[in-house]
Amino acid sequence: MNYLILMLNKKQINQSALSLLVLCSLITTGCTSDASKPGLYVEEGSLMRNGSEFRAMGINYNTAWYDVLKDPETLEVAEGFRILKQDYGIPFIRFSAGPYAHTGWKLYVEDPEEYLRRFDVLVKHAEEQGIGLIPSLFWFVSTMPDLQGEPLSALGDPDSKCRAFMRQYIRDLVGRYKDSPAIWGWEVGNEWMLFVDLPKLDHLPRKKIGSKEERTAADKLLRPMLRDTYEDFYKTVREIDPDRIIVTGDSIARPTAWHNRNEDRWGQDTKEQWAEVYLADTPDCYEVASFHLYAEAEMSYFKNKDLSIEDFVTEVVGISRSDNKVIWCGELGMPGNDEASSEMFSRMIHAIEQNEIEISAIWNFKPQGKFQADWDILPTNDRSYMLDAVKELNERFAIGDWQ
Repeated sequence: MNYLILMLNKKQINQSALSLLVLCSLITTGCTSDASKPGLYVEEGSLMRNGSEFRAMGINYNTAWYDVLKDPETLEVAEGFRILKQDYGIPFIRFSAGPYAHTGWKLYVEDPEEYLRRFDVLVKHAEEQGIGLIPSLFWFVSTMPDLQGEPLSALGDPDSKCRAFMRQYIRDLVGRYKDSPAIWGWEVGNEWMLFVDLPKLDHLPRKKIGSKEERTAADKLLRPMLRDTYEDFYKTVREIDPDRIIVTGDSIARPTAWHNRNEDRWGQDTKEQWAEVYLADTPDCYEVASFHLYAEAEMSYFKNKDLSIEDFVTEVVGISRSDNKVIWCGELGMPGNDEASSEMFSRMIHAIEQNEIEISAIWNFKPQGKFQADWDILPTNDRSYMLDAVKELNERFAIGDWQ
């Protein structure tokens, strides 16, 4: 009897031990899997990095790739990354990850391996400095159709040459860098939705670079066309990278977006009309909503046009979070350096902080030289206070693994 009891107890102990080992294994596997996800990702509605909730402000460094593409031996970009990370604690940059104009894609088309070898240089600089990258793959909305000799409406055709070319470029970049710790997320392009639904044929995009031909009705962009492109971008990235955030890169929808879309005319939207369009601009598959913040947003939105920039940001945040979206303010800033510019910049920073916007980036860093004279933020010019402002904001505001 005692022997049988002892044997039963041993069996129970062994079963308990086995159950405990299985439980520990599941816990460990869960933690390891979560912490090993690369870059930024969304989990249960929260922005995460390395297993912890994340919030921080970064900066745009628009020309980082252009500079390396032009001269892969340049040390300017590596030094720029060092300055941002070491001197100002800025954790990531957003940058244009493809040539602006169709004329700039010659190297990729003719020698993709050399093009990607130069991109390797950029990514290596970021890895060495420990700074995150959010590449915006197709910056200007007309570039891909122009490159393929198609009208802009081809962006809405999944069988068009420009869409096929985009998928190839996505696969080349995402496939090559999906394992790099420097890549934090992927972005479609810059402010594409500002070019859609403009009334009649009076606001077609400017002529194709190098062409004398005028744009035609086939170059008029409509929201469904770009939403289809966005969904294709998301699907193509997700086939390779299952976790990192994917963002559209859009600015804030125009104050007249609903009237542009539904009535093909200018007309001030109500809050409800505007929210309908703004929410629809981000396809359901995207976990992150995108907007850009500039002074033009003040006293411009909804019927009464009476919202301060702070109140407007609060409205945008509320609308986005009602749709369970993480918020990406991919650009904010002011030109110049007068008192009014400095004051508005401070108000924007305050709005980001007060609304606990998860991820944002000011416009625009240049370590030396000139890109946009009124907008360039250099460590040595009179706009360098903006770098200090981001550093101070992150020290009191950022959470998670941002340093």
